[in-house]
This record gives sequence, C-alpha cells and structure tokens, in this order.
Amino acid sequence: MAEETKNMSHASKSQTEALFPQSPENLTGFELLNRVEEVSPLVVRDDQYEFSWLEEAVKKARRLGTRFSLVDTGFLSQEKIEWLAEAGADVYSSDEVNRELLQLEFIQLACRRGKSILAYFYRGDLVSNSESSATQNLNSLAAQGAFLHLADRSPEEMEMVSQLALACRRAGSWLVYYHRGALENSLVSVAEAGVWLHLSSRAIEDETGEKFLLELVNLTQKRGGNVVLYLDKELSIIFLDDFLRTKAFLIFPHQIYDYRSPYRPLQDKAGRQKLDWRAYYPVSYTHLTLPTKA
Repeated sequence: MAEETKNMSHASKSQTEALFPQSPENLTGFELLNRVEEVSPLVVRDDQYEFSWLEEAVKKARRLGTRFSLVDTGFLSQEKIEWLAEAGADVYSSDEVNRELLQLEFIQLACRRGKSILAYFYRGDLVSNSESSATQNLNSLAAQGAFLHLADRSPEEMEMVSQLALACRRAGSWLVYYHRGALENSLVSVAEAGVWLHLSSRAIEDETGEKFLLELVNLTQKRGGNVVLYLDKELSIIFLDDFLRTKAFLIFPHQIYDYRSPYRPLQDKAGRQKLDWRAYYPVSYTHLTLPTKA
C-alpha cells in the first residue's frame, strides 16, 4: 500500500523531472543559480540553502520568467517566507508545518503581491461542522485564493471537499484531490465542483469503471478542473486512447515501454502533455506520501 501511495504522489522519473525538477542536496549556492537557468519549475526546500542564496535564486527565476517552488518545512520564519513569496516564489506548505492561520494568510497576501501562489496540503481530519477551527481555516485560505490539496477522504467528508473546491473556484484557485482506491459515487460531487482529480488505474476494474471515469473527466473539465490518471495497472488501449482524446492527463509511473509495445504510442502522446504546475504538489520531494486514513 505504501508503494502504491508513493506512485500516486509522483510520476515516472522523466515525467516527474519535467513537472518538478528538484535541486540536489549537494549543490552550492552558485550551482543553484545555474540550476534556475536550466529547469522550471525548480523545487527547493527552505532548509537547503542560506536565505541569501534562496533570495538570489528566486529573483533570478523571476527575471527569467521561470517558476521557483519553495517547500515550506518550517525552517524559515514567516517573514522570510513572505519575502521570498513577494519576490516570486511559489510556496508549498502543509498542516505538518504547524503554521498558524494568520501566518498563512500573510504568506498568501505576499504571494498575491508577488504574482505567485500558496499551495497548502491538509492531511488532518475534515468535519462537516462549519464551526470547527480546521474547517474555518481551510475556508478562509480558499476564499483568499490559496490552492488546497487533499487526499483520500471518507464519503462523509466529500461534501466538505466539494464546498472547499467551490470556494477555491470563486477565488480563482483550485482544489487538487488525490484519490486512492475504488471509484466511488462521492467523486461525482467533487468533479462537479471543478477539482483536479488524481487517480490510479487500479481503481478501474471493468468497462463500467471506464465509462464512469470518462464521466468524471467530462464533469470536472466543464468547471475548469481535470483528471490525472496514473497507469499503475494496464488498461485497454482503446479506452486509454479515448481518455487522452478528452485532454485529460495520463502518467506512466513504472516503466518506459519498448517501441514495439502497443502502449508506446500512448506513452509518447502522454509525454507531450504539459500538466499545469498549479495542479500538482511536489510531495515526493518532501519525502511525504499521501496519508492513510486511520
């Protein structure tokens, strides 16, 4: 299960590098500046370099028109995160960092000034009670334009996921939802809310599942979202071709097919797709996996 979860959080090596090229641990500050010129978006943790090097790298990325993704581990103060966000860094934080809502709101304001984004991965419990502090905090962040990331919620929590997705849409951001396990009817409501939905092909067991997935694609695309399907299990060539024709995204997380394989043309076609950088959280880089609900 842990391996399957890991595959849901990042794609095959080549596709992952194309989506979120990462800064190796042993780079010097000067090498980091050179790396900014080579890849976009570049993912860097806030504890990898001295603040001055991070600042120079963010400014250089802005001058070049590239993206710089800063993973918030809690190492830097709120004020320094704000400084980098206003300079153009996209900030990726989570509830595991334990920042207060007010801190996140100030960071979001800095992102707005810097034309960058705050992406927030929430792994805690969701309750339908609108008076709960967690619910209020998430609604506040959504209303202010933060991009929310959630994973593997119970059917009872899906109504709240839909409400948060609608709040994100109204503010001009997105909710990205990672679903492990079987396809469920509760996914219809979140698709109708316009989420970006990440799924594993293991969820599709038969032709009924294929038709249901295409329905989800249609529903979420109508409202500005989309579906990202990880081919953890081979599905029919005909279905995968139909899936790609919808402009949904197909990720091959395990292997590169030989040129003689009937899957190779599909893999080549999928490889030419460009997944929007806002629809993806660099979970693999922080060595975090999608949570398993207790």
